[in-house]
Amino acid sequence: MRMLIAILLTFLFATNAFAHEFWLEPANFWLRSGERADIKLFVGDALKEPEERAYQAGKTESFDMIASEGTYDLRSLTENDAKPIMTFSSQTPGTYMLSMARNWSSIKLDAAKFEDYLREDAMEYIIADRKKRGESDNEGRERYSRFIKTLIQVGDNRTAVPKTRIGTKIEILPLDNPYTKKVGSDLKLQAWFNGRPLALKTIFADNRDGTDVKSQQVATDEQGRFTVKLNRKGLWLIRTVHMQRCEKNCVDADWESFWAALTFGVK
Repeated sequence: MRMLIAILLTFLFATNAFAHEFWLEPANFWLRSGERADIKLFVGDALKEPEERAYQAGKTESFDMIASEGTYDLRSLTENDAKPIMTFSSQTPGTYMLSMARNWSSIKLDAAKFEDYLREDAMEYIIADRKKRGESDNEGRERYSRFIKTLIQVGDNRTAVPKTRIGTKIEILPLDNPYTKKVGSDLKLQAWFNGRPLALKTIFADNRDGTDVKSQQVATDEQGRFTVKLNRKGLWLIRTVHMQRCEKNCVDADWESFWAALTFGVK
């Protein structure tokens, strides 16, 4: 019985680990000066069935607040295992960015499940690479890291903070402040990887209005640019993933993936 339970837990972990996105979500994206909002870290499947996660100091490579006045390291202000991870407040009107980088985690999947997951997240190029290497029947050994941002608007001063490149390994960068937009507007963005535009990459744009979740897919151009139609109000999650052959310290991984997520609200 113990062995059966262990097998089932391993199976559940393997099948769920990559069906999930991580994102930051404030209790309210729009705040008055001095108003407080809890910031929660969620994992879920394209905004569906979200599960709140606690802050993990050991998994957090960086956690910053970016404001017009500068960048502030939040790690010393955030307690390990905190849930919600923090409470945000500012007296100064403006647009604020919270950015979190989570360091490596690893997973192994059998060949069929690994390729199913690659197709689900538009990484057919890895399936082709595995075939070229003669590895199609090999289990998928992967390590992954996550780079997560959220935008919060305080008062009516829409500042340029969302357009600030923070230089993480992978990044989704709005080219306009989303809080200057309304339902029906187009939002132009750009994806970056390793300091260069991430070209010809699938981008997922998920929206949750109440409990109703809808998703769309777009692709970056040669300059990593893409446009999302903000056709609904509520929470927006813009996300992508880039995978490549593991480059350094690859004892337990053949592949490494980098996940980017950006959240904001639309009225």
